[in-house]
Amino acid sequence: MKQVKEISRMIFIIALTLQLMTAGSAAATVIYVGNSADQAVNFTSIQEAVDAANPGDEIIVKPGIYEENIAVTKNVSIVSESGNFSDTIIRAADSSQDIFSIWTNDVSIKGFSINGSESAGIHFFGVIGCRVENNKLSNNSCGIDLYMISSRNTIDNNEISDCTTGISISGSWNNNLSNNSISNCSSGVSLFDSPNNIIENNTISGNIEGISLTGESNGNTLANNNIVLNEELGIHIYETSGNLIYNNYFNNTVNVKSNAIRDMNIWNITRTEGINIAGGPYLGGNVWASPDGITYPQGVRDADLDGILDSQYSIEGTQLTDYLPLKELKPVTLTVNNSTGSAADFTSIQAAIDNAFPGDTILIFPGIYEENVDVYVTNLTLTSEPGGSGDTIVRAASALDDVFYVIADGVTIRGLNITSPVNSPNAGIRLNGVKHCNIENNQISTYCDILNASIDNLNTSSENSSLILNNSSSETGFGILLDSSSTNILDNNTVSGDGTLILLRSSTENKLNNNSVSGSNYGILVDSSNNNTLNGNNLSNNEIGAYLKTSSGNILNNSTVLNNIVSGIYLWDSVGNTLSNSTASRNNASIVLENSSSNLLDNNTVSISNYGFWLYSSSNDNKLDGNTALNNRIGIHINASSGNVLTDNTALNSIRTGISLWDSVESMLINNAASGSNNSIFLHNSSKNTLVNNTVSNSDYGMWVAFSSNNNLSNNSASNNTFGIYLKNSTANQLSDNWISSNSRLGIYMGFSKSNILNNNRIISNSEYGLYMLESGNSSIYNNYFNNTNNTYLRGLNTGTNLNTTLVRAENILNGDYRGGNYWATPEGDGFSQTHTDKDGDGICDVAYVVDKECVDYLPLADPRTTNQS
Repeated sequence: MKQVKEISRMIFIIALTLQLMTAGSAAATVIYVGNSADQAVNFTSIQEAVDAANPGDEIIVKPGIYEENIAVTKNVSIVSESGNFSDTIIRAADSSQDIFSIWTNDVSIKGFSINGSESAGIHFFGVIGCRVENNKLSNNSCGIDLYMISSRNTIDNNEISDCTTGISISGSWNNNLSNNSISNCSSGVSLFDSPNNIIENNTISGNIEGISLTGESNGNTLANNNIVLNEELGIHIYETSGNLIYNNYFNNTVNVKSNAIRDMNIWNITRTEGINIAGGPYLGGNVWASPDGITYPQGVRDADLDGILDSQYSIEGTQLTDYLPLKELKPVTLTVNNSTGSAADFTSIQAAIDNAFPGDTILIFPGIYEENVDVYVTNLTLTSEPGGSGDTIVRAASALDDVFYVIADGVTIRGLNITSPVNSPNAGIRLNGVKHCNIENNQISTYCDILNASIDNLNTSSENSSLILNNSSSETGFGILLDSSSTNILDNNTVSGDGTLILLRSSTENKLNNNSVSGSNYGILVDSSNNNTLNGNNLSNNEIGAYLKTSSGNILNNSTVLNNIVSGIYLWDSVGNTLSNSTASRNNASIVLENSSSNLLDNNTVSISNYGFWLYSSSNDNKLDGNTALNNRIGIHINASSGNVLTDNTALNSIRTGISLWDSVESMLINNAASGSNNSIFLHNSSKNTLVNNTVSNSDYGMWVAFSSNNNLSNNSASNNTFGIYLKNSTANQLSDNWISSNSRLGIYMGFSKSNILNNNRIISNSEYGLYMLESGNSSIYNNYFNNTNNTYLRGLNTGTNLNTTLVRAENILNGDYRGGNYWATPEGDGFSQTHTDKDGDGICDVAYVVDKECVDYLPLADPRTTNQS
């Protein structure tokens, strides 16, 4: 009965497929899907887009997280807009169902992270010509399942992990699985009753079982795969025949398990010229290795150096035979010496490279080597003798070429002294389109005869000045240049010269650790390069120490930034970077952001500079947290920028200003401390900013607000300054709940500042006056606590100023029950509120307090000691 049901289901699927293949289609269109409010899209779910699409349409999915189970019944292309599976994620809405179920031909799925199904991430049902590429599938029961006569499909360049089965092929043929990475699954690739498929260029590692071929899975081709470190076995064959298995790299405790009585599979091809998987010059069989370092067959030579061992291999000691087993190329050390002393294999570095294989080491003896070196062998190490970097000198034979030009992955260059004239656009070391290289412990000095200054000095005459970059090209080349290269490490190099010392251009996820760069226009320049980490570098005596240009997601940690002429660290048009735990001193401007937003600057110390931190020209929504600015001209300066948040920063002993906002709006200053300056905190022509819980002290001006409006200053402490809070030509600001005390002249000064609100402040022990008002009418001043020898001084016209609000039942600043005017006290005890009675016990003095004819507190708060006294 079960067999009948299965046949009926197969007939239904075939009929459905034929129907869909013959259906008419409209002109192809592009349909957009997104589920964020700020995205302009056609649909908010992928299934809705599929349902509305016509055959041949393209569905583009914007970044986001989508919880869906999607049935695809039309030949459409479904792709992520970014092409990056890390930001476009599809999770199973119903974990018991497939995430994608494909019921028709010629479907394409590209660029997604697909996870969370107890069935399959992508499930094919009897389809032809589909493509699944560049996806990440994880935590599904089956990553990709080709089922029931699914043929001529392509599964390419996917990452599959943490599934019961990575890729399953059942009753299907003529499919191509290539360039996939499959790991941490119970079974990496499983074929059942599936002939004539091609499995090539995949990495299948860290699974319990790598590949299984069972049932009528005959005539498949397995080539160029890395099948390594699988827990129980590499490949399991059960009663299959005619499979061609060659040029694979096997390295498992058990490489092959066969349940066949007589193996009819083919384990090698005819010896053919071509680079094999071990890097040898001929194709034949497979590499047979084990995690304990043994290569099989053991003890067999490759006398003719063709990369094929001279004896056949009975695989795992069974009847299975690889007649042309490949030699695993063991790394060797080649030596180079062009002077007296130790005999060496070669006299030039290039000759050694030309004779090296992947994984070899080239040991370079002390001497002077005049060469331009091309490095094209993967996993090659070029190193000086230990401790000999100063004496192992490499100079360019031609200044019109790179000294070292690296186009192979995994190269290490260590301990060399590269000192040479190198003309732009060449470099001492250039990495071009490579990964996993290590450049470490080198001394690199590049120079030329013509010196062109590339950066003008900073004009610091005004807080509104700006940095001018005169990007005129220099004749000098680069010290280290990374072009379109990722995941490389530059560690502990000393680089000096005239132009740009280290340049990252369109390069991602590299690590630059503990390098020292000095004496240049740009120490480190990160150009259009994202997600790199710069840690522990010394940036000194350059025009600009580190310059990030149009670059995002980079991390600069633990840098030492000294004596740079223009700036220590400069960000231009760069978003989402982190600068932390660095020390910058004696730079013109230590840390500068221009047109750079949403960056995090935390726990840095900047000192003895014109500007400690300078954010300007629409550098918006940055966060400065826990930084310290010491002994600068201006500690933290924000100019023409909005939405920045400053928390827990300290600005001490600034010559001009500790923290300043110029022409800036909607920023927040929270829990900062500024002291010992001309101005601790200065707002100029800035509006809608919030200053909360800041402490300003021991300055000429605690907070100076000039030509600024609609700012909120609350819960701040301003003490031991000359002026506590100074408002000049500023309107509609609110000062609430501040503690303003012991200032040597005035607590609060309001000059030509109208329509401000002062409430709930404690203005105490200020030497001359608590509140000084000059031509500042229409202000509202209520529920403040005044206790100064002279509480107020009013000059000019202050018409419209109210010293009380409407009497309301609400707690006042003395914890009384009614809120009305202010509490007027003096240290001598003879203040108005201290000497006038409150007979009815409402906490309000029985008579008004006339400050002058324009300003009367009609509801002055009463000292509790005068309440109910007659």
